[in-house]
Amino acid sequence: MAAGDRPPIGVPAWAVVACGAISAVAGVLAIAYPKITLLALALISGINLMILGALAVGEALGDEDADGKTLRVVLGIVAVLGGIVVLRRPGETLLVLVVALGAWLIVSGLVELVRSLLGGTERRVLVAFGGVIDVALGIVVLALPEISLRTLATIVGIAFVIHGGVLVARGLRRKGPAATSLQVATPSP
Repeated sequence: MAAGDRPPIGVPAWAVVACGAISAVAGVLAIAYPKITLLALALISGINLMILGALAVGEALGDEDADGKTLRVVLGIVAVLGGIVVLRRPGETLLVLVVALGAWLIVSGLVELVRSLLGGTERRVLVAFGGVIDVALGIVVLALPEISLRTLATIVGIAFVIHGGVLVARGLRRKGPAATSLQVATPSP
């Protein structure tokens, strides 16, 4: 590495896999316990939004491709802020939660679809698949805002499990130096 070069910054593959696993677990919990209180669903969703938002920012900042980087950072920040709002007032945010999750799923899916079309990555099909699923589930959530908590928990759970599975697959498919850890520049002799 030349003296003026900065070391590559990115999210290590294990962190992507871990975030995917956390998202999948959050989804399984939402599906397994559909009669949980609104408070529990709101807390699970708020935490998951914050984790996925932070991951989106980290991945965007570490990605060398400029395609959609700013949009991905903004989406990540919106997800983190949405998660904070849900955690701050979980009992009062049911309708807001439905709208926020539906909107987040649609926007996240559209960003992933655009990213899959613009980028020349080998993960194009996997990213597009995740985007299509997110958009479809987001439309369902927004189209049926007065559905029962059980149905909402199931739809959100399915979205989190699929999104988590896509993240795990992306993390396991990573190659190169950023796949294992953050590289640190060492001075040249």
